[in-house]
Amino acid sequence: MSELHLEIETFLKDKDKLVNDNNKMTKQNQQLAEEEKLLSKHLREMAVISKFQFRLATNLVVLPDGWMCSESGLYYISSEKKNWTDSREDCLNRGANLTIINSKEEQDFFKTYDEVWIGLTNMNGRWKWTDDSTLTSSFWASGEPNGLTNKDCAVTSKNLGKSEWYDYPCSSAFKWICERKPS
Repeated sequence: MSELHLEIETFLKDKDKLVNDNNKMTKQNQQLAEEEKLLSKHLREMAVISKFQFRLATNLVVLPDGWMCSESGLYYISSEKKNWTDSREDCLNRGANLTIINSKEEQDFFKTYDEVWIGLTNMNGRWKWTDDSTLTSSFWASGEPNGLTNKDCAVTSKNLGKSEWYDYPCSSAFKWICERKPS
């Protein structure tokens, strides 16, 4: 009987070991399944990133000299001075127009520049942008536009660390900012 008892005891120990091993393997299998899921997710993300990188690389635009890029568009800041009409003509020749400022972020983008022409002009007593849109938001300096005759064009200028607009005669000579919207 003791031999049978010993075999049963050995069998039960082996059974317990097999159950324990099975539990460990089940747990490892679950962990591997979770890791496989995570790896699959990362592979899908990497595929998306790879496609995005390819699209970026194929759409990369080399900016001509003098042009800079912001979230709002492409800008050319002139290094010479011209009157408003000649400045606008220069922009048109570059496939752009004098800049139109529609947000504080865009206005702040220009706060490092001294007096530069923008695409705003007074037509028959109404300030309009070069695309014929009416002025909706503005960043006029206090007392501007001051209504003096022949001051029908606008510049943006830094003043005490902020950028504001001033009206000037269109015949005045300033640098200018051309803007080309992203297509």
